[in-house]
Amino acid sequence: MKIILSTIEDAYAHSNILKKEWHEFASSFSQNRQKSFLGGRAVLQESLSIFCSQKYLPEITTLSHGKPVFVESRYPFFNISHSSKLICLAIGESDLGIDVEYIKPRRNIEGLKKRILSEGEYEYFEKLDEAKQLYLFTALWTLRECLIKTSGRGLVDISSIDADIEKKTFDYFSVPDRTEVNIIRLDSVLDNDGDAFLSYSSCSGEECEFYIFRDSKLVKTKTPEILYTFRSRS
Repeated sequence: MKIILSTIEDAYAHSNILKKEWHEFASSFSQNRQKSFLGGRAVLQESLSIFCSQKYLPEITTLSHGKPVFVESRYPFFNISHSSKLICLAIGESDLGIDVEYIKPRRNIEGLKKRILSEGEYEYFEKLDEAKQLYLFTALWTLRECLIKTSGRGLVDISSIDADIEKKTFDYFSVPDRTEVNIIRLDSVLDNDGDAFLSYSSCSGEECEFYIFRDSKLVKTKTPEILYTFRSRS
């Protein structure tokens, strides 16, 4: 499994490598949406070129809940996440998900906690001060987003995920057996980006390499320290 990190600006600057059909497809998007979409596709194409010797992006379709996948199964699984100025791409040989989220104050965090946290998680949160709650809530939000992006079922499933914070396990019926989610702090990979969590899912024990895309080049970077690993109970 490989994870590629890029700023949206660096990725978008490379979007001239895409066929014109991709630019035409994104022509009705807002400017910011165009940049993130075309930037993500450009980093995906560059990654396939390097790791799979694939010159152009293969045909992409979407599953019933909107998850993009390559039409032909000979190409790897992939998933993309955007947050603020950053694009994160994961590619691998088994179904996967990735999510990045900056730590920021949330309106009605109490309502969000009641809506998505299990009873056990909620009780755990009640023992923490406000700052630690926001920190942990952001981490658990990326965990959930990562899992629902793995399953492809979308936010409709987010409240059905039950995480045990102390045992670092989760229960979610829509992902393959032996799925695990690793959560890292972004500053362990990117300087000056500490206020964010990145979660990525994979098959248990699968190795992961990290790369930075900058100045139209893909460069391997250090392996980050993993803060939490949540494993499926099934």
